[in-house]
Amino acid sequence: MGKVTSVLFVGVGGQGVLKASDVLARAAFLSGRDVKKSEIHGMSQRGGGVTSTVRFGEKVYSPLAPAGKTDFIVAFDVTEGEKYVPELAPGGHSFFIDDQLLSRVYDRRFASIALLGRLAEMLDFSDEIWEKSITLEVPEAHVSANIAAFRLGRQLKGLKGA
Repeated sequence: MGKVTSVLFVGVGGQGVLKASDVLARAAFLSGRDVKKSEIHGMSQRGGGVTSTVRFGEKVYSPLAPAGKTDFIVAFDVTEGEKYVPELAPGGHSFFIDDQLLSRVYDRRFASIALLGRLAEMLDFSDEIWEKSITLEVPEAHVSANIAAFRLGRQLKGLKGA
C-alpha cells in the first residue's frame, strides 16, 4: 500500500483549526486520495484545546495516526502545539503560527488558512486544487480573502518549524 500522510492541526477554540483541516481534507479528496478525518473539540467554546487529524493516501484505515507517526503538526497556538510535538514521526515537520505571519495577514480570521499555505509547500496538491478546496469550504463572502491569505502563507519563509 502507498504511504499515508498524517497531519495534526492543534489550537484553541475559534482559531480556525477545524476550517483548516476541512480545507486540507477537501484538497486531498479532490486529488483522488482516500481521506479520513477526526476532530476533538474539547471545551473549544471556552478557549480550550481543539485538535483535528487529517490522514490521506491510497488507502487509509484509521482517522488517527499511531503514536509518534504524525508527519506534520500545524499549530495555531504555541502552548497547544508544544504538547503534541512528541507525536511527530522521525523527520516530521511542525508549523507554528508566529508574529511574522500574523503581522502580514490582512485579518487574523484568515491566519489559519495562511498557515495552511505554509504546509501546502510540503504537499503535492496543485494550486488549482487548493483554491477549489478553499472555495468549497469557506463562506462565499470570504473566499478571495482566504485565497489571498493562503498565497501569502505559501510565500512566507522562516516560520517556526522543525
